[in-house]
Amino acid sequence: KQWYQRRVAITAGNLDFVVSCADTLTVLDCSDNKISVLPESIISMSKLKRLDVSNNDLNNLPPQLALMDDLNSLAVEGNPLRAIRREIIAKGTVAIKEYLQLKLSPEDVEVSGPTIPDIQPDEIMLQTKTLEVDRKTTFSDELWDQALVCGIVRLSMQHCGLTVIPEQVVNLRGCLQELELGSNNLHQLPPEIGKLVKLRKLNLLNNNLKELPAECSSLVALEDLNLGQNKFEEIPECLYSLPAVCNLIISNNQIKSVEPAKLRTMTSLVCLDLENNNLGRLPPELSLIPNLRTLLVLGNRFKIPRADVLAKGSAEVLAWLKNKVPQS
Repeated sequence: KQWYQRRVAITAGNLDFVVSCADTLTVLDCSDNKISVLPESIISMSKLKRLDVSNNDLNNLPPQLALMDDLNSLAVEGNPLRAIRREIIAKGTVAIKEYLQLKLSPEDVEVSGPTIPDIQPDEIMLQTKTLEVDRKTTFSDELWDQALVCGIVRLSMQHCGLTVIPEQVVNLRGCLQELELGSNNLHQLPPEIGKLVKLRKLNLLNNNLKELPAECSSLVALEDLNLGQNKFEEIPECLYSLPAVCNLIISNNQIKSVEPAKLRTMTSLVCLDLENNNLGRLPPELSLIPNLRTLLVLGNRFKIPRADVLAKGSAEVLAWLKNKVPQS
């Protein structure tokens, strides 16, 4: 499933051969070689999640890379790329793929992802870019077709009794930015949720989730995440690699402990809601999360800091914690 070929003088022709024989690969590392062209046939590697072609001789990248839905790690540093600005490369995989998508030909777009239905768009949905089907239990094909045609940005499916996320939701990956799935009966999320790379808001309040799939680490645009009223016993590992999350609500769960060192990697985090969990200790190092301004921790088992400190609000709690950080 993984192929590492570093510093072995791979050329474009050699790589074409690798691609033709490796349609089940998930990792392809060809860094530090002499590759000057990536073959367009690389799109046939449908299971590829990580591609490392750093430090080669590439002048350009095939736009078809944007069509590889599972590809969530693309390393291209150290190539003489002329068509892609450095600031785009510096922003990482999502930005590179978004740039390449703009370079796709109509023929490429036609074969990628779901086919856009040839129907008259609903005027209201087209204007609001929103589909709300709260408290409904059936969803017609015509409704999903309209959502696709109108390019909806927000989808709300709350109180629908969902036990699984409809597969049609993933078909909206090219446009969907807000997904409301609160008050359903979800016990797990499908790995395909990681394909919704444009999501900025995800509401999973009041479900039965105990964990998140590792593929959620691909949701690099995610800013607001609500995991309140579920069954988490720890903060999901995949969240620590999300650079844009600024509001994380994970209240009313069964969280027993937190790891400040990992939370500190979430440099955009402004609000962390841990109320009504099972925390036996509040680590002082939480105050070292770079941009944290709101820390909600009422309703846990710990006795220190005392209730009178907590009642004074986040600023006072963070100041108290910072004063307790061991001096190195």
